[in-house]
Amino acid sequence: MKYYVSRTDLEIVDGKLVGTETILTRPSDEKAAHEGARRFRGLGAENIHVCKHKPKRYKQLMREQNKRRKENPLTVADIAQMTEQAENELNTKPKGG
Repeated sequence: MKYYVSRTDLEIVDGKLVGTETILTRPSDEKAAHEGARRFRGLGAENIHVCKHKPKRYKQLMREQNKRRKENPLTVADIAQMTEQAENELNTKPKGG
């Protein structure tokens, strides 16, 4: 049987408890997975788990993880808004010493 190491993070978003699981290692044998978990804990990581590799669940977690990692591209509208904010801040700063 294969195992992998994952980390669970809990946070409160809009008054609701939201949990996210992040895969840290690729599936390997049980001994290697427990050694990997021990090393992550040694580095100070918290909420580390060794999980059995179920291909369907593993692939689902990877898809969710990849969606979280992707960045939203910067648009021209975003740049215009940032420029406007910067100009407003420069104009509203009090002058004097």
